[in-house]
Amino acid sequence: NYHAVSKHLKEYENFAKIKLDFESITLDFFYSYVSFLKNKLHLAVNTIAKDISILKVFMSEAVDLEYTENMKFKHKKFSFNEEETEHVYLTEAELEKLYRSKITNKKLEQVRDLFIFGAWVGLRFSDFSNIKPENIIKIEEDLFIKITTQKTKELVIIPCNPVVMEIFEKYKNNTNKLPSKISNQKFNEYIKDACKLAELTETGRLSSRPNEPLATLISSHTARRSFATNFYLQGFPTIDLMKVTGHKTERSFLKYIRVSKLDTAKRLNAHIKQNWKSKI
Repeated sequence: NYHAVSKHLKEYENFAKIKLDFESITLDFFYSYVSFLKNKLHLAVNTIAKDISILKVFMSEAVDLEYTENMKFKHKKFSFNEEETEHVYLTEAELEKLYRSKITNKKLEQVRDLFIFGAWVGLRFSDFSNIKPENIIKIEEDLFIKITTQKTKELVIIPCNPVVMEIFEKYKNNTNKLPSKISNQKFNEYIKDACKLAELTETGRLSSRPNEPLATLISSHTARRSFATNFYLQGFPTIDLMKVTGHKTERSFLKYIRVSKLDTAKRLNAHIKQNWKSKI
């Protein structure tokens, strides 16, 4: 993210034909820079918000180190808010349907199995696709995944459920007991095809794309969201889930809880039916 901001600032310098320094970071610069990110680089709203946030972090550090006394970045208008984004997750029933589906294409089958593994351990793709034999440990009679995550350097220990154990057995001849790793880009392409074969065709899961079939909305990150959301909905304590997912703050963890308005409506409907059954 920091490298991306540096790249954007250099591109802005070339576009505006100026040389930026700490004193350049004013409200006028902010308006011009945001316009550039929107209209020239065509960046998404949340990417721009992250860009501005990181720029303010560096300006704050520069002030602390007495490189500048410029505090214009502290102005209340010098901010760009993120917008809430919609993402899907797979319920446990949908994960089971995907896992038990008959897929004859070997490559798609392996991607499917790796996705299911990720959905039951809750790791990021960069971690669950890089599990090594030493990450699989035995404590008493049970197997656990023990790994230091690449992104946050958090040590996490995750129990292996029966499905994970099945996958280990299926790929026991591989050194890490898992399907071969592929690139994230290819993985995201193949998992959609696997989900189509599993007939995950429900529409309406996203209010912004109501006609989009569920299968086309799935990516590697859906596995992690599914893990967090399913256990959260089952009432597993958030603080304990965070120790498994490696999130450092509840705010960042709750971003992973992807309960759609349709999901909420369905649960409310079930609650109403149950509550009114005796009365009727």
